[in-house]
Amino acid sequence: DSKDEKSILSQLTDCFVHLSLDGNINENWMDIFSSLLVRNNQKSPAMLLPAANTFSNELCDCLFDPVKRWCAFQLLHTFAKDSQPLQLRVDDGEDVIIPPETEKQLLAWKETMDEEEGIELEEDVAVAASWLPERIMSLLQNIGNSKTTSGLSDNSDQDAQLIGNLLAWIASLDILDVAGSVDMRNRSHISSFIQKSDGLGSIMNLALQEASLDNLRNSDNIFACIDFSNEKKEEEFLIQKVATLAVFRTVESLPTLVKTWYNDDCPRFLRQRLSVFVENVVAPATLQRELVRIKNATSFGEMTVSGSCVSREVVATYQQDECQLSVMIRMPSTFPLRNVEVDCQKTMGIAENRWRRWALQIMLMVNNQDGSVLDALLLWKQNVDKEFDGVEPCPVCYSVLCIKTHQMPNLECKTCHNRFHTSCLYKWFQSSGKSQCVLCQQPWSGTKIS
Repeated sequence: DSKDEKSILSQLTDCFVHLSLDGNINENWMDIFSSLLVRNNQKSPAMLLPAANTFSNELCDCLFDPVKRWCAFQLLHTFAKDSQPLQLRVDDGEDVIIPPETEKQLLAWKETMDEEEGIELEEDVAVAASWLPERIMSLLQNIGNSKTTSGLSDNSDQDAQLIGNLLAWIASLDILDVAGSVDMRNRSHISSFIQKSDGLGSIMNLALQEASLDNLRNSDNIFACIDFSNEKKEEEFLIQKVATLAVFRTVESLPTLVKTWYNDDCPRFLRQRLSVFVENVVAPATLQRELVRIKNATSFGEMTVSGSCVSREVVATYQQDECQLSVMIRMPSTFPLRNVEVDCQKTMGIAENRWRRWALQIMLMVNNQDGSVLDALLLWKQNVDKEFDGVEPCPVCYSVLCIKTHQMPNLECKTCHNRFHTSCLYKWFQSSGKSQCVLCQQPWSGTKIS
């Protein structure tokens, strides 16, 4: 009975995470356990899911044990691919339990923010906590605070710590991608938490110095080091291979954060290596995967989308009333280190200022919000539908639906009666240093529209 098998696997995983590896008997037990994981994964990965969910925090700790890390990562990888959050999200009507360490850090972050920024950050943290295990959230914060390798003098301890950090980071990116595929807003919220935790720079600096990036091509299987194969392969967790995968996955899953780090903080001696690696490996693989996602998408409706890896272009056409709307997205050879270009000039029956605004929406989504091309096209279609229904876009971001939250403009100026997204307006206040309406320039006095 599969229910009984899942229960037994959970009990064995409980033994695994608490096992003290101080004898041959326990080492033999580990060999049997790893073989059991492989067989059940081949039978059905869902068999491992209850154990992975129950012990996700303990499995994170096991990533730092050289003997346990292979089994621990395979179970965490299964957990990361689950399309269900650990906790019900805020918008499902339930409160999310935020880990105490993260709650303490959240209060510290909010001390330097205005009220609206604090509310937005609370939502980011709540969504992150609904998907990420507590140990991973703590680890992300500690990496940003440079606490993860302090006090380690032995090289083997440092390597074990680094590999554990990189594997946990890779697992968090897997969770980010799955959460984003469930609802694209999840990606914005979780990536905002990662950005606030400030760990990406530390990870990239460490990984790039250890990674084997030279002479790699798109045909090389970078994922081989974490494959759930027929044999226990902890020897595949070589620091060079794990570091290379960490660089690849970071560029792929957090393109905007990587671009910002590359432009502002990447050491000069690493810039050329990273640029060549992105052009030869990451950009082609990312575009290929994105075209597969677009091909398999079922939510385009009457919009048609096609793309080519050769021209690095994605073209979408959408018929709305008597207008034919057309968008061409061109991916540079070193995306995301360089921005995508968007061209709507083939749109027929639409004023130029309008289609230029749509082009800007897509560029903001892909270049500034860690959004995928698929996400950007879907949001563009929703915005077009809203505009044709008569809804005016926000004058700050030029979009009807807020790129991050997908809310409609909900603050109305009492003087000129234009409507703005709450987050857009307060960011405008902050950047301009003035509390005036964006359009009429009168002292702000607004009403919240429900």
